[in-house]
Amino acid sequence: MSLFIFCHVCAANESLSVEVTAGNEILIGQYTDQTLAVAAFKGIPYAAPPLDDSRWQAPEKHQPRSGKQLATQFAHACFQDSYNTQWYQQLGAAFGVSPEEFTDPSFSEDCLYLNIWTPLLSKDKKLPVMVWVHGGSNKAGWSYEQNYIGAKLAQQGNVIVVSIAYRLGVFGFFSHPELMQNNASANFGLLDQIEALSWINKNIEQFGGDSSNITLFGESAGAANIGNLILSPLADGLFQRAISQSGGFQLWNNTALKNQQTFGHDLAHSIDVNDRSLSTLKKASATVLFNKAKQDFPEYYYGASVDGYVLPDTALNLLFSRKLQVDLLIGSNQDEWLMYLDNSPEELSQMIHSYPKDIQNILKDRAQQEQSIAHGHDQASTLIDMVCPGYAYAQQIVKSDKRAYIYRFKRVRTGNGGDQLQAYHGAEIPYVFDSHDDWLTTNNDDTALTKAMVSYWTNFAKSGDPNDPTSTDLPHWPQFDEKDPKVLALSAHISTISAPDFSNCQKIFPVLQQNAKEEE
Repeated sequence: MSLFIFCHVCAANESLSVEVTAGNEILIGQYTDQTLAVAAFKGIPYAAPPLDDSRWQAPEKHQPRSGKQLATQFAHACFQDSYNTQWYQQLGAAFGVSPEEFTDPSFSEDCLYLNIWTPLLSKDKKLPVMVWVHGGSNKAGWSYEQNYIGAKLAQQGNVIVVSIAYRLGVFGFFSHPELMQNNASANFGLLDQIEALSWINKNIEQFGGDSSNITLFGESAGAANIGNLILSPLADGLFQRAISQSGGFQLWNNTALKNQQTFGHDLAHSIDVNDRSLSTLKKASATVLFNKAKQDFPEYYYGASVDGYVLPDTALNLLFSRKLQVDLLIGSNQDEWLMYLDNSPEELSQMIHSYPKDIQNILKDRAQQEQSIAHGHDQASTLIDMVCPGYAYAQQIVKSDKRAYIYRFKRVRTGNGGDQLQAYHGAEIPYVFDSHDDWLTTNNDDTALTKAMVSYWTNFAKSGDPNDPTSTDLPHWPQFDEKDPKVLALSAHISTISAPDFSNCQKIFPVLQQNAKEEE
């Protein structure tokens, strides 16, 4: 490994820089502070810009640049609008923070970059690698949101942390009839993630990483994408472990390729009524494409499709037909959807009636156990979106002779914000990265839980077991066993509990499986 430490100006207040040769390029990163504990390499291109004729194509290889390349600034985020920023504004408002505190980064189609945080100790041995896949409904988010900065996680866990970008929305989860001429006819965002993993496998050893010990971890849509990569033959062997935070819903949400093609066809028509061809869409600017898609198809869901290439079958069918090759840590938060819901009986009824009749009574009974309609809606939705798919993945992982662990995150922040939002969607992320915002109420219990979760997450990345065999400081996290299903409750007091709603999920899952078969 070629690794050199130097300073640009050799002044006392100047940050020390570090040089690594990777991907046939010389990259200059920077230490995150004067302790030289972690070096950051930002904005590393892992693929060519997907512009012009490369729009809606599989990612192409990045052509190495000559000379030394600064890797000290984050790149553009993938093209989107303020959807994610508005989420932070909503979250911040509950804690009394002004919306002006949250701003967008720059957005561009030229966005296929990754970031690496690597401890200094990594020059002496190969470290486990943790690759973060951000969330944002596959239409928003970026790899360097404040809560995703990997320096503390890398330092405390002695791992290498990588965060990756991928095409979003109409640029990443899209198809058109003319794309059927290529293998890559859809799922460009997933193909980007696969290409990023390929780059990491080839180059991470130059940063002190172990290419044979890679863990994917991500939240929400990022976790859903990871769930699909676990099932995709194209990703076989590119990672050894996976952590899914508030994912699982992808089991029910695969889009039919023909629906994506219809969307692409109709989008072209909305741009040019006389020409519905792919060339019309490729000639349009990113801004026109994005705005037209948002304006004319506001409810369109940007999910992965069964394209016969990245996903040769539905996620549900693949889950039960493939031998899965990764260890899995998976879980959900206690109040995933509560921040988005009000006490609307109509919305609750609509959600319940979107499922087969044999499931409706289970969801209705589960909702009626809660103190309000909103809480009931939240628990019923979380049950079927995340809890049941989590158990299904864990069961199949174990049957494939791999290890599975399940958690339930229950920590509620103190103060009005916590009272309002409870253990909300995304609440666990600052604990994983030790990246608590200044405006979040963070006390000693939160600090202790952060230390525990960093330990569990990084131990899992190191060995496939979240427990530390050399320490008894933390409660033991048992492997998932469907005969005696247990999960780890993560809160101020960490404990092992019986798997919530496991019996309900055992009733729900066969119905959804049968329903999926009947729709084929």
